[in-house]
Amino acid sequence: VSCLLFHPGLSKVGGGKGYLPSFPATLEELAEYDVVFLGDVGVNDSELTPEQCRMIKGLVQSQASGLILMPGLRGGHLSLLDTELAEFYPVVLDPSQPKGWGSRIPAQFELTEAGRRSLLTKLEDSEEANASIWESLPGFQWYAPVMRSKAGTEVLASHKSESNRYGRIPLIVTRSYGTGKVLFMGTDGAWRWREGVEDKYHYRFWSQVARWMAYQRNIARGERMRLFYSPDR
Repeated sequence: VSCLLFHPGLSKVGGGKGYLPSFPATLEELAEYDVVFLGDVGVNDSELTPEQCRMIKGLVQSQASGLILMPGLRGGHLSLLDTELAEFYPVVLDPSQPKGWGSRIPAQFELTEAGRRSLLTKLEDSEEANASIWESLPGFQWYAPVMRSKAGTEVLASHKSESNRYGRIPLIVTRSYGTGKVLFMGTDGAWRWREGVEDKYHYRFWSQVARWMAYQRNIARGERMRLFYSPDR
């Protein structure tokens, strides 16, 4: 994993050994990466530029890499909607609530029918045990200002108790874009899944997501043809 850590308001990016000093300068350098995570970052003088957003778009669309969108309390992702990455978003965000919604009482995910079948959300071997784990995972206390999912996307999990005029709030949503894949994670609380079990579920979920996004790119490396499987299972 290579990490580029922005420090808004400071003169340079953060980190140390193993951290990137800057965003890859060319598409060739960026093409080394199978999956890109975008945390609570936006477009401004000290974070991403419109040109870098265009490069990420090209990486996913043409190079079959994956993109994971993980908004946060700062609301930086709303500025990405003014770039070429806007097409990638599998959900519609509410611009009137840029910092999302918080609660003192932890909320839970609820798997959809697609989520119960998906390999991405499979934390236990049987569907019954898996559904039970998702119901018992430590909850989240913040979620992104999602209004609805877009057409052509797949909602794997929604908010168990909150809804709007479109229905339950979608929180884990995937879509294909070009030759690559996109996953939207609508809460910053997945790290809480480590409570009492360390990395058992947290690691399994994110490693499954990374492999799901990267396998098509790697099995076709150097070839002229790429096969897509639907469903992936």
